[in-house]
Amino acid sequence: MSTISKSDQPLFGFLTSDFLRLCLAISIFAAGTWQEHVSIGYIVYELTDSEFLLALAFAVRFLPFLLVSNYIGYISDLVSRRTLLIILMLFGSVALFVMSFFITSDFVNYYVILFYIFISGSVWSSTMLTQQSYSYDLTGYKYSVKGIAITKGADRIGGMFGGLLSGILVMKNYRFPFIVSGFLQFISALILIPNSKISLYSPKNKTKPKLTEVISILKKNKILLTVVILSCGTEIFGFSHNSLIPVFVKDVLGGDGQDLGFMMSFRQIGGIIGLLSIVVFGSYIRKGLWLLFVILGFGISLFVLGFQNHYVYFVLISLFVNVFASSCDSLYQIITQRSVDNKDRGKAMGAWLFTIGSGPLGYLIIGLLSNFISNNIDNFSSIYNSIGPQMTINITGIILIIISLTFFKYAKKLKEVPA
Repeated sequence: MSTISKSDQPLFGFLTSDFLRLCLAISIFAAGTWQEHVSIGYIVYELTDSEFLLALAFAVRFLPFLLVSNYIGYISDLVSRRTLLIILMLFGSVALFVMSFFITSDFVNYYVILFYIFISGSVWSSTMLTQQSYSYDLTGYKYSVKGIAITKGADRIGGMFGGLLSGILVMKNYRFPFIVSGFLQFISALILIPNSKISLYSPKNKTKPKLTEVISILKKNKILLTVVILSCGTEIFGFSHNSLIPVFVKDVLGGDGQDLGFMMSFRQIGGIIGLLSIVVFGSYIRKGLWLLFVILGFGISLFVLGFQNHYVYFVLISLFVNVFASSCDSLYQIITQRSVDNKDRGKAMGAWLFTIGSGPLGYLIIGLLSNFISNNIDNFSSIYNSIGPQMTINITGIILIIISLTFFKYAKKLKEVPA
């Protein structure tokens, strides 16, 4: 007998009550997650005053993508993704409360923070994979483009409010963002409890897959393999710029924690714009070609961002950076899930998340490069307020442009991916 409830039957395409509850849960969870992300970045830089140690902290957050993602993808193909998501959100909530207790007890230093960041990153990577696979379960192939873009939009909206709140709370007391985030993630788990245990388009695996099965999938599926390679490039030289944002706020723009919170929130508007473009035009533009243009725009906007010394201009260019970054992120997930069989979506998403694990390499590269430039080049004061982080962003932007142009020429199968 099916356990799918009547409320899970599509009323308006894919806007079922289960899907809407998922969007609400994602938004509230993201408010807690991004509030914690912004606060941790500010706290680490305040404690260490080191660009490299800040980059290292960001790198540790992304290690779980490398170590955990394949196992979570494997598990998500075997169990109810709704149940798995609830468990992950509750675990994240507990971790936040424990961290707030450590801060209250004054039992916190850089190494304790690194350990917490690894736990937080494990929850973040696991929920990211599970919630997008669950979104597909609720919408099916036909509406997967709109479904994934909308759930990512819910994440951005939550992140926008979380970023604003973090700037206020972290300036009052370091423990406040963790307490509030813990409650938000707990509430997000409760919201999903009424959802059906089995969704309309959940994979029905009758045989237990092998952990190594994803390797054979990558060998046979050239589109997925191309996405994985491209994703590594954009993680290392694109998304890694986020680790330098606290440095920009403090050293380039002369701001504080509230400025950082506002900037991270305002950047989310760019992300929402990028996702809306996918919802509106997703049925008309070839996804692979769109992805390559987005990566090109990502590189150009990063290159321009590195020259910004004025707060307003920096925030505005950051908005454009996030338009391309969020579009890139969503298109990766859309192409990944639509390029494989339904039973393999969890494993394919695990392979994509594994590439995000290359992020630590990017954070270490730009942290070292920024330090090297700061210590060895000092004759560009007329162009840069702080040459290390700014020139580093210029360089990563140029590399992204080269990557996109290279794949424009050689990635023929990717360019043929349909709308």
